[in-house]
Amino acid sequence: MSLFSILVPIIRSVFSRWTALQLAVSHSMGGPESEAKYEAFIEAFGQHLIRNIRPSLSVSSMEQDIQEYLDEILDEEFNTVLDDGSSTELSQVFVRYIQLIQQGKLADVQQELQLQHSITPAMQMSVRNKTEDDGSSSSSDDNDDGDDDDMKEEQSTNEPKSQAMDVDEDGWTTVHRRSGGKK
Repeated sequence: MSLFSILVPIIRSVFSRWTALQLAVSHSMGGPESEAKYEAFIEAFGQHLIRNIRPSLSVSSMEQDIQEYLDEILDEEFNTVLDDGSSTELSQVFVRYIQLIQQGKLADVQQELQLQHSITPAMQMSVRNKTEDDGSSSSSDDNDDGDDDDMKEEQSTNEPKSQAMDVDEDGWTTVHRRSGGKK
Protein backbone atom coordinates (compact mmCIF):
# COMPACT_ATOMS: atom_id res chain seq x y z
CA MET A 1 0.00 0.00 0.00
CA SER A 2 1.43 3.38 -0.98
CA LEU A 3 1.80 6.28 1.41
CA PHE A 4 -0.58 8.29 -0.76
CA SER A 5 -3.32 5.66 -0.47
CA ILE A 6 -2.82 5.68 3.30
CA LEU A 7 -2.94 9.49 3.56
CA VAL A 8 -6.00 10.24 1.41
CA PRO A 9 -8.59 8.64 3.76
CA ILE A 10 -6.91 10.34 6.73
CA ILE A 11 -7.00 13.72 4.98
CA ARG A 12 -10.64 13.17 3.97
CA SER A 13 -11.59 12.33 7.55
CA VAL A 14 -9.82 15.36 9.04
CA PHE A 15 -11.10 17.73 6.34
CA SER A 16 -14.67 16.52 6.88
CA ARG A 17 -14.47 17.94 10.41
CA TRP A 18 -12.73 21.20 9.44
CA THR A 19 -15.51 23.71 9.88
CA ALA A 20 -13.89 26.56 7.94
CA LEU A 21 -13.32 24.38 4.87
CA GLN A 22 -16.75 22.77 5.05
CA LEU A 23 -18.42 26.18 5.29
CA ALA A 24 -16.41 27.45 2.32
CA VAL A 25 -17.45 24.44 0.23
CA SER A 26 -21.09 24.40 1.33
CA HIS A 27 -21.43 28.11 0.55
CA SER A 28 -19.77 27.65 -2.86
CA MET A 29 -16.99 30.06 -1.99
CA GLY A 30 -14.87 28.26 -4.55
CA GLY A 31 -17.43 29.04 -7.22
CA PRO A 32 -19.76 26.59 -8.91
CA GLU A 33 -17.05 23.92 -8.82
CA SER A 34 -16.53 24.03 -5.05
CA GLU A 35 -17.24 20.31 -4.58
CA ALA A 36 -14.76 19.38 -7.32
CA LYS A 37 -12.19 21.75 -5.84
CA TYR A 38 -12.69 20.12 -2.44
CA GLU A 39 -11.99 16.67 -3.89
CA ALA A 40 -8.97 17.98 -5.80
CA PHE A 41 -7.72 19.68 -2.61
CA ILE A 42 -7.71 16.34 -0.78
CA GLU A 43 -5.65 14.71 -3.55
CA ALA A 44 -3.29 17.69 -3.95
CA PHE A 45 -2.73 17.94 -0.21
CA GLY A 46 -1.81 14.24 -0.08
CA GLN A 47 0.72 14.79 -2.87
CA HIS A 48 2.05 17.89 -1.08
CA LEU A 49 2.60 15.91 2.12
CA ILE A 50 4.44 13.13 0.28
CA ARG A 51 6.71 15.59 -1.57
CA ASN A 52 7.48 17.99 1.27
CA ILE A 53 7.33 16.27 4.63
CA ARG A 54 10.55 14.50 5.60
CA PRO A 55 11.67 12.99 8.90
CA SER A 56 14.83 15.11 8.66
CA LEU A 57 12.79 18.34 8.94
CA SER A 58 12.01 19.86 12.31
CA VAL A 59 8.45 19.53 13.58
CA SER A 60 8.00 23.31 13.55
CA SER A 61 9.12 23.62 9.92
CA MET A 62 6.78 20.78 8.88
CA GLU A 63 3.90 22.42 10.74
CA GLN A 64 4.66 25.79 9.18
CA ASP A 65 4.84 24.28 5.68
CA ILE A 66 1.48 22.54 6.12
CA GLN A 67 -0.19 25.61 7.62
CA GLU A 68 1.01 27.83 4.81
CA TYR A 69 -0.18 25.33 2.21
CA LEU A 70 -3.63 25.02 3.81
CA ASP A 71 -4.00 28.80 4.14
CA GLU A 72 -2.87 29.35 0.54
CA ILE A 73 -5.34 26.84 -0.92
CA LEU A 74 -8.25 28.19 1.12
CA ASP A 75 -7.41 31.72 0.02
CA GLU A 76 -6.75 30.99 -3.65
CA GLU A 77 -9.31 28.27 -4.35
CA PHE A 78 -12.09 29.05 -1.85
CA ASN A 79 -11.67 32.82 -1.38
CA THR A 80 -11.42 32.22 2.35
CA VAL A 81 -8.90 33.81 4.70
CA LEU A 82 -8.79 32.09 8.06
CA ASP A 83 -8.76 34.08 11.27
CA ASP A 84 -9.42 31.19 13.63
CA GLY A 85 -6.10 29.34 13.92
CA SER A 86 -7.62 26.13 12.59
CA SER A 87 -4.94 25.67 9.92
CA THR A 88 -2.30 25.77 12.66
CA GLU A 89 -4.18 23.15 14.66
CA LEU A 90 -4.60 20.95 11.61
CA SER A 91 -0.92 21.24 10.72
CA GLN A 92 -0.07 19.89 14.17
CA VAL A 93 -2.53 17.03 13.73
CA PHE A 94 -1.14 16.08 10.32
CA VAL A 95 2.48 16.18 11.52
CA ARG A 96 1.57 13.91 14.44
CA TYR A 97 -0.26 11.50 12.12
CA ILE A 98 2.64 11.44 9.67
CA GLN A 99 5.09 10.74 12.49
CA LEU A 100 2.92 7.88 13.74
CA ILE A 101 2.70 6.43 10.22
CA GLN A 102 6.48 6.69 9.81
CA GLN A 103 6.87 4.83 13.11
CA GLY A 104 4.64 2.04 11.80
CA LYS A 105 1.70 3.01 14.01
CA LEU A 106 -0.96 3.37 11.31
CA ALA A 107 -3.37 1.39 13.52
CA ASP A 108 -3.07 4.12 16.19
CA VAL A 109 -3.98 6.80 13.63
CA GLN A 110 -6.93 4.78 12.35
CA GLN A 111 -8.13 4.08 15.88
CA GLU A 112 -7.99 7.79 16.76
CA LEU A 113 -9.89 8.72 13.59
CA GLN A 114 -12.56 6.12 14.34
CA LEU A 115 -12.88 7.41 17.88
CA GLN A 116 -13.23 10.99 16.62
CA HIS A 117 -15.79 9.85 14.06
CA SER A 118 -17.87 8.09 16.71
CA ILE A 119 -17.70 11.06 19.10
CA THR A 120 -17.93 13.89 16.56
CA PRO A 121 -19.58 12.97 13.27
CA ALA A 122 -18.21 14.65 10.19
CA MET A 123 -19.90 17.89 9.25
CA GLN A 124 -20.65 16.60 5.74
CA MET A 125 -21.85 19.94 4.46
CA SER A 126 -24.63 20.10 7.05
CA VAL A 127 -24.36 23.66 8.29
CA ARG A 128 -27.84 24.74 9.34
CA ASN A 129 -29.45 28.12 9.75
CA LYS A 130 -30.13 28.78 13.37
CA THR A 131 -33.83 29.17 12.75
CA GLU A 132 -34.79 28.16 16.27
CA ASP A 133 -33.15 31.36 17.61
CA ASP A 134 -34.38 33.78 14.93
CA GLY A 135 -37.64 34.80 16.60
CA SER A 136 -36.22 35.74 19.97
CA SER A 137 -33.08 37.55 18.85
CA SER A 138 -34.21 39.82 16.02
CA SER A 139 -34.53 43.01 18.08
CA SER A 140 -31.73 42.54 20.59
CA ASP A 141 -28.82 41.62 18.30
CA ASP A 142 -25.82 43.91 17.94
CA ASN A 143 -26.02 43.35 14.18
CA ASP A 144 -29.37 44.03 12.58
CA ASP A 145 -28.25 43.16 9.04
CA GLY A 146 -30.09 39.85 9.17
CA ASP A 147 -28.00 37.11 7.60
CA ASP A 148 -24.68 38.07 9.24
CA ASP A 149 -25.53 36.26 12.46
CA ASP A 150 -27.87 33.64 11.02
CA MET A 151 -25.15 31.15 10.10
CA LYS A 152 -23.06 29.83 12.95
CA GLU A 153 -21.46 26.53 13.58
CA GLU A 154 -23.91 24.35 15.42
CA GLN A 155 -22.56 23.17 18.72
CA SER A 156 -22.70 19.57 17.56
CA THR A 157 -18.98 19.04 17.94
CA ASN A 158 -17.07 18.41 21.12
CA GLU A 159 -14.07 20.42 19.94
CA PRO A 160 -12.78 22.78 22.60
CA LYS A 161 -12.47 25.71 20.21
CA SER A 162 -15.70 26.72 18.52
CA GLN A 163 -15.97 28.93 15.48
CA ALA A 164 -18.54 31.40 14.20
CA MET A 165 -18.99 32.68 10.67
CA ASP A 166 -19.82 36.22 9.59
CA VAL A 167 -20.77 37.13 6.04
CA ASP A 168 -20.54 40.81 5.19
CA GLU A 169 -22.61 42.62 2.55
CA ASP A 170 -19.94 42.01 -0.11
CA GLY A 171 -20.06 38.26 0.40
CA TRP A 172 -16.78 37.94 2.32
CA THR A 173 -16.86 35.35 5.08
CA THR A 174 -14.87 35.58 8.28
CA VAL A 175 -14.53 32.59 10.59
CA HIS A 176 -13.78 33.67 14.18
CA ARG A 177 -12.76 31.65 17.17
CA ARG A 178 -15.06 32.04 20.12
CA SER A 179 -13.52 31.94 23.55
CA GLY A 180 -15.22 30.14 26.39
CA GLY A 181 -18.98 30.52 26.42
CA LYS A 182 -19.04 33.87 24.67
CA LYS A 183 -20.59 34.29 21.25
